[in-house]
Amino acid sequence: MKIKLFFVLVVFMITHSNSQNDYDVLEQNLPYNKLATSFTINVVGAGESLAMYTWQKFIEKHKGTTYVISYGEGDIELESEHVAFPLLNDQLVTIHSRFSPNHTETGVMMTIWIQLSDGTYYSTKSDPESGKKIKNWLLAFHQELKQLNRTH
Repeated sequence: MKIKLFFVLVVFMITHSNSQNDYDVLEQNLPYNKLATSFTINVVGAGESLAMYTWQKFIEKHKGTTYVISYGEGDIELESEHVAFPLLNDQLVTIHSRFSPNHTETGVMMTIWIQLSDGTYYSTKSDPESGKKIKNWLLAFHQELKQLNRTH
């Protein structure tokens, strides 16, 4: 119960903490794999369909292939395999992602987990600067999403 309350509080703080910025990254452990660190961004003003389409195109630029893993209750989970991850000298990784409406229904929450080839997950445990690096990498995705959102 405490974990759920904490997560709701964190999501609320992210969406309301900086009204000028429609982009932020939160690094935390979320239920997926108890050893996995997740990176969550709240994208305001874009729907799930556009965000997922843009994500697939973004992953293709990194030579990866994306598959839908599950769909239910507004959450869609994808898996992107053989992604040449630029933050690790293009080492091939698997990226697990989850898209869900944000709590204010003004955009989408996107959470990713980056699984390395040895089965471990990219995190501050493996790289103390991972949060900053992921934020900058995901900023490129966010910029593409904003451009597509303007044209639709």
